[in-house]
Amino acid sequence: MVINKEKKIKFNLSPSSLNTYFQSPLLFYLKYIAKVPDDTKVPVCYGLSGNIVHNCLEKYSKKQISRDEAYMLLMSEWQEKNLHYHPDIKNQPLNSQDYLSALIKGLQIVDQHENHVCEETIQFPALSNDKMEIGVKGIIDLQATEKSTGENVIIDYKTSNSVSQGKEFERQALFYNYLVHKKKNILPTKTVFHYLKLNIPKTYNFSEIQVKSFEKEIYSVSEKILEYGTDIGSYPIGNIEDLFNSKKRACEEELQRRMGFSNIRKFVQMRF
Repeated sequence: MVINKEKKIKFNLSPSSLNTYFQSPLLFYLKYIAKVPDDTKVPVCYGLSGNIVHNCLEKYSKKQISRDEAYMLLMSEWQEKNLHYHPDIKNQPLNSQDYLSALIKGLQIVDQHENHVCEETIQFPALSNDKMEIGVKGIIDLQATEKSTGENVIIDYKTSNSVSQGKEFERQALFYNYLVHKKKNILPTKTVFHYLKLNIPKTYNFSEIQVKSFEKEIYSVSEKILEYGTDIGSYPIGNIEDLFNSKKRACEEELQRRMGFSNIRKFVQMRF
């Protein structure tokens, strides 16, 4: 796999790309550095439906549409994106009513807050060398003041069917706190991931010490990526057995290449 070395490679560490790196450095390389095309079909319905709900909530938070218009927008986008024809992991179409209920819950959450800052993008440079330029970037669903308590909060909408017990969403919440602290020199009182379909909130609280420790982790990852550079063989395989890995074939080909090299070395060692 050849990368054009004359042009500097630019990419960002975001909550999703950082989680990809921790899952599989190889997949991170293929997706963000080599930027190889997708080669494996994955379910798209979850991303499409989640984006529709987010779009409706963003417009409502900005007072661009009313509640009724939000409902109508969801149904029109559902039709426009052909979500009746995109199967889920059970090979069934998603139920639009589930997402309408999720939207209703999201609208209630918006109404419980004021001073809305919607979909703010925070971005700044991290590290670079003569080959790569790494930035840090995140888009925060909602920053607002909770009416009942006066607390400053970060809100993230989830349309998942279960509450994540893994490290990836905690890392995402910490990432948002880091971005806000870096740009505004403040820390939100709390960060709440609202699982809209389940009507379950999950709250995270972080100290300034945790945020600064996370910053060191980001820079450590950046340094490691700069060290690996454009050599695909330097990136550990990690976990490539993911339902949403759209570059699985490329991952498997690299795995086979490495196994082949390993077998050749063993054969040479046995012969000589």
